[in-house]
Amino acid sequence: MQFRRVELYGGAISCELPTTLQDMSQWRQVPDNQEMYSDVDTGATIIAEILERQDTVPDKEAATFFYYDLANANGCWKEQCTLESTQSLEPSAVPGLAAGSSLPHYQPCAYICTADGTQLISKYTNEKGKESEVSVRIAVLRYEAPIAAELMLSLSNPVKIHPESSDAKVIKRTLTAEESFLLFKRVVESLAIHNYGLFITA
Repeated sequence: MQFRRVELYGGAISCELPTTLQDMSQWRQVPDNQEMYSDVDTGATIIAEILERQDTVPDKEAATFFYYDLANANGCWKEQCTLESTQSLEPSAVPGLAAGSSLPHYQPCAYICTADGTQLISKYTNEKGKESEVSVRIAVLRYEAPIAAELMLSLSNPVKIHPESSDAKVIKRTLTAEESFLLFKRVVESLAIHNYGLFITA
């Protein structure tokens, strides 16, 4: 799998992504707080999302909270989710964060956590009952005031495709669990922030 460094949010953030992933904003409307890249052949999708800081969610519960919050956004009930593991990471696991310590508005990341599991997701709202089993991995970088934001990276890739879903017509192969793990690990570890002004709203 070949990777390239991709600029996100106008160059304020960058990370390494597989060369097969395409910028979905060229094909569909993507919310301003998101960057979305997808691979048509595997159905794998990487999303970067800037979220408002959830002050009522303690760090030890953040991975679980954001995993199920994403499931809800995916139209997946809690009963249709499996949360397999959560983990906290040292900021040193993402070298690109410390590399920006001389930048204006720089602030060290307060906490990093990850979660992974599976969710039953239908690609479109009119495909109810045709949900595919999707591997979902997230990493959340938490920042305190004055940034007061959460940066979430997620990887979703189908593992069992419903035969009547639209994905069944276009996906050529599914990622193995190892491929999915290594892909997301590469994305997270290659993350770099080049402009902390992106997070300053006031």
